[in-house]
Order: sequence, then structure tokens, then C-alpha cells
Amino acid sequence: MSLGTVRTAASLFLLTALLSPACVVRLSDRNAPLENGGVSGPSADCSTVQPLPAGGPSGPAATRFVGRYDLTKDATKPRFDWSGNYMTARFEGTEVTWGVEAGIEMVFEQIIDGKQEQIVLGGEIASKTVTRKLPAGTHEITVMRSSEALYSDCSFIPFTFGAGTTQLPPTVHPRRIEYIGDSITCGYGDEGPNATCPYDIPIRQVKNDKGQLEDVKIPETQNIYLAYGSLAARRLQADAVTLCFSGKGVYQNYREACPGEAKCPEGSKPTDPDAKTTIPQYYLRQLATESAAQYDFAKESPADRPQVVLINVGTNDFARDLDQNSVADGIDLGKFRSSYKEFVQFVRTKRPEAEIFLAVPPMVTDKFPLDNARTDLRNVLRSIAQDLNSAGDKKVYSMELVEMGVRYGLGCDYHPNLEVHRIMADQVVGAIRSKTCWSTTEAQ
Repeated sequence: MSLGTVRTAASLFLLTALLSPACVVRLSDRNAPLENGGVSGPSADCSTVQPLPAGGPSGPAATRFVGRYDLTKDATKPRFDWSGNYMTARFEGTEVTWGVEAGIEMVFEQIIDGKQEQIVLGGEIASKTVTRKLPAGTHEITVMRSSEALYSDCSFIPFTFGAGTTQLPPTVHPRRIEYIGDSITCGYGDEGPNATCPYDIPIRQVKNDKGQLEDVKIPETQNIYLAYGSLAARRLQADAVTLCFSGKGVYQNYREACPGEAKCPEGSKPTDPDAKTTIPQYYLRQLATESAAQYDFAKESPADRPQVVLINVGTNDFARDLDQNSVADGIDLGKFRSSYKEFVQFVRTKRPEAEIFLAVPPMVTDKFPLDNARTDLRNVLRSIAQDLNSAGDKKVYSMELVEMGVRYGLGCDYHPNLEVHRIMADQVVGAIRSKTCWSTTEAQ
């Protein structure tokens, strides 16, 4: 047999093998989401577990506020800056009004009887309140902040109701999930149509302290109500407390440079006092942008304590780009591992009974931001979970959110889009159910 014949035979064999039903090669399998996120550890035996109930309307007729708030200035107008904070109420009647006090425009998601509407309030907006007239009947309203903490703080103007309308007991969930994350958890750019769309858009201009005109922007494509954490919490009939901040990592941040400069001059300090503040430090705060106001874990009521904590950080540690040349600077895996493990151990001191999930983020691959990044991050999280399990803490798990690649499309600035958030929510729901046996609903 000639060399040419050997090559032809080999080619035919390879072609036949590839076309054979038993040997179909699916090039997209590498990015296929793992069921339940491939969560580590055994599943709970639901025949012996008494899961927490889903909850329902109960208690006094009042507005519920979920998240971290500052009540020291005016207890009637809860002040906050965390993205994902929300207030919710039920009522019988035809009219509801709510509002916001804020120095700049911010984006909120208003959901009435399951119908979502994006609302912009604050700053130069003529009205600080929103009134909605509805058909007579029983209604439920939720208002959630989408604008991230970095925009500014604000205060809710709680719900009031029109003549003849009666406030009812709110829906109360015994289940609570605490999400700790970065821009992905905040839903950054999730409603964007592609990777190059603008995350935020200018709506007006103001003069800065130098007399120069600057754009005031709102994050039009960011919708935390449709981000994976909110989706999963609703399916699990749980409250979600979301503590997220774009660009932040466990021990180093995406960028820590002085605004307008390639990097801070030697010996100088960043203009932004929080340029080097990391996720573990933000976790200690009542308001994300105020370092002096520390969150008092000891004052939490039993209803405020989460049974589940999900940590989704690390993307910015691996993507760190201090010189802003769009090339990741590199990572010290030893520092990353020790910082991450120390943070998990701290969270455990504040959440002694919680199921804690350590998630590999969707944006990290073995080609981005660094070669072998996903494998390295996966190995770190697995080893931390194994270390803590071996030391007696059996309620720490590693899991892996879908490697999004480009197969599902991209949101703004290459962030997860709504489809990727939906897939991640499926994984989170499965992972949490496997440990808690919580019932689910398909309502989104």
C-alpha cells in the first residue's frame, strides 16, 4: 500500500468515525453547564430532612425591606447603596405610590403582580415619586435598585396607598440567601445585545469642581432583578440579600489606578479612597461606600440570617490590569488562595449554620484572563472546600458556574447576558436544593 493510499484510508476512517452516531464530536460540549454546577459533597437525604417552608403572607400589614440599610438619619426613609436592595408590600385597592431621594439619577426595577418596569428616579428627574393606578383587587409590589453602589447612596420613600386602598400583610420568606460577588452578581450589562454595547448611557451633563462638563450616566443595560441570584431566589421562594461591587476581587481588584492616569505616581494615593478596597472589606460595611459604618452582625434578627451563602468572586483577581493596557497583570495563586480561604472562614464565624457555596465564575476560561485561569481557580476553590471539610466543616462546597464563552451570546463589556444568567440560576437552584431540599416554583 502506497503512502498516498494509507493517507486516504486514514482520512476515510477518521471521517467515518466522526460521522458515526457513537462517535459524534460536539465542539460545544466543553462549555456545557454542569448539572447543579457540579457541586461537591453528597446530596442531602430529602426523606429525612425537614426543609424550611416557602412562606407566604403573614405578620402585620407593613412594608418589608430586604438588604442592608442605614436608619440612623431617618428611620422612615431607609438609606442604602447596595444594588439588589428592595422593598415589597401587598395591598387591596387601586393605587400605590413610592419614591426615592437621591442626588443623581438611578435605575430601579418596579414589579407589580409579576409585571416588571424599569424606572429612573433621582437627580434632575422632575418627580421623586411614582404612582400607579391599578384595577381593583389584591396586588403585590416590589421595588429593587439596579444601579450599583458606586453611583451613590439613596433613600426609599416607602409605599403609600390611595383612598380606599388597604395595606395587607406582606409575603414573608423564612428562606434567605446571601450573595457575595462582583459585577456578574450585580447583573452588569445583562440586558445588552452584544459585547460592545454601552453598559451605561449619558442622560445629561453637569459641571465638575473644575468647571468642566461631565456626563451623568445611568446603567441602562443592568438589571439585577434578572440576574442569576435574583432568579434563583425567586424560584426557591427565598429572600435574596445581594452584596456586590463591580471590579473588586478577593485580594486585588481589576484596576486600582488614579482616574485619568495610567497609574498612580510613586508614593501617591489613589483619588478613590476605595480603589484598593476588596470584597472581604466591603462585606463588613452597612453601606458599601461608607467605610466608617460597619455592619453589626450581632444585631441581626433570626429572620435576617441566611441559611445559604453563595460566593462568586475571583474574576477581578485574575483579570487585574493595573497599567490599563488591557492585558491581565498576573496573579499570585498563593495569596489568592490564602485570602479566599480566610474570607470563607470569616463568613463562617458570622454564618455558623449556613450552607456555603464557592462558585467558579462564568467569565473565567483557560484562555481568559490568563492561560489556565479556569483550571487554577477551580483547583483553588476545590482545595479550600476540601480543607475545610477535612477540618470538620462539612457545609462548604465548591461548584462551577457555566463557562459562558461565546456560544450563548454576550452582554455588554463581555459580561453574561440574560441567557447565561438563566443557566447560572438553574445551576444555583440545583446546587442549593441538593443540600437543603427546598421546594421550588417556576415563577420568575
